[in-house]
Amino acid sequence: MRPASRRRKVSAAAGVVLLGALVIVPVLGEGLASASGGGGCGRAVTDAVGIGVEIRGYCFAPTILRVSTGDAVTFTNVDPFPHSVLGANATWGDYAGFKRESVIYRFSEPGVYPYVCTYHVGMVGAVVVGDGIGGAIDASTADGPVTKVDASDLRLENASAVDHQASGARSGLPVIVAAAFGIVVGASAVIVVRRRRSSATRAVEGR
Repeated sequence: MRPASRRRKVSAAAGVVLLGALVIVPVLGEGLASASGGGGCGRAVTDAVGIGVEIRGYCFAPTILRVSTGDAVTFTNVDPFPHSVLGANATWGDYAGFKRESVIYRFSEPGVYPYVCTYHVGMVGAVVVGDGIGGAIDASTADGPVTKVDASDLRLENASAVDHQASGARSGLPVIVAAAFGIVVGASAVIVVRRRRSSATRAVEGR
């Protein structure tokens, strides 16, 4: 076989391989895109108000979560493989992965807190606290601005808040009852006085 003919056959074979790759890659692209996470996870970037982020199919959902200052955010991984939540420049969060469970972080100062999954390139999200205006975060300490919260502590905290509200409602009830009682007594006194005056007037006119 002459060299020119051999080169033509090699070129043709390379063209077939390239064409096959162009056909196959878009099909596989859905899986590859989903592995990239964040806005490239195969779904559009989402923006919502709440206190929780679901990690599913290599995506943080919502991509952008808006919370109030002091809120505790629960990151729940429903995938059967590990993901991590690590703040930008490792200022908060953890390199360690977790699966089929949750981690909770409290955000005590306004600002924008971007984070990534260290296991999957491009898997990103952000927590916007308050109006989103805040200084740069050099590091997170036990006092904040981002602290890890134990789930049992959060449950106790929520239960305490509910009890406090209930006790406040109960303490307000006697005041309402007393006010209503006072109105009834006052109205009764007015009626009695008017009747006595009416009786006295009729007695005078009878004379």
